[in-house]
Amino acid sequence: MKNFFIDVVLLALFVSELSFYYMPKVLHEILGVIMLILAIFHVAINFRRFTSTFKDISPKKFFAIEINLALIIAMAIILFTGVCMSNYLFPDVVGSSLRRSVTIQNLHKSAPYIMLILIGVHIGLHWRELRGRLLNLLKLENLSRSWKIFYRAVTLTLMIFGATGLFLNRVLDRILMKHIFATPATDLPAPVFMLMIAGGIMIFALVTRVVVGKIFRR
Repeated sequence: MKNFFIDVVLLALFVSELSFYYMPKVLHEILGVIMLILAIFHVAINFRRFTSTFKDISPKKFFAIEINLALIIAMAIILFTGVCMSNYLFPDVVGSSLRRSVTIQNLHKSAPYIMLILIGVHIGLHWRELRGRLLNLLKLENLSRSWKIFYRAVTLTLMIFGATGLFLNRVLDRILMKHIFATPATDLPAPVFMLMIAGGIMIFALVTRVVVGKIFRR
């Protein structure tokens, strides 16, 4: 259950970090450091499980390995570019040329949205396990009809927010490193923006769950 708690906190921090428009820059940097520490802790806790995927590799395991490595690379890019752009915690670590680099800035804005997709896929690959842990935590192992309707309604609502956010926040343009700061999504209240980010992750998680389930069905 400790692992699941760390997963939830990491997800909440990621959504918060992508909502940096609504917070002081120093808080954005502090939360980024906390997220990095927890991400390292998450990898350490699951390291044995991660290395076990290299044994008896199936197509599904190979896909999971690729996603895990892509997440590590995306996190490393975010860390490096974040340090380069830091104004408070690491202001003198790199030279002024890197601090002013447009490429560094665009990478720092692009990589998190690539990571959003990867996190969604990662969750989708472990959907059944994570859903089971959540229901167990809430003491809802055997969902009643009312709870099933509520669960599906919440999921559908998040997906609607997510689809709207992917469009309004110009996620594709961000991934393509187009120079964007404000979007129609950032004009909305912070809770709405955060629901859009969480909903985007939900979309990629559910798509992965369905598609991977069909492609790699044994």
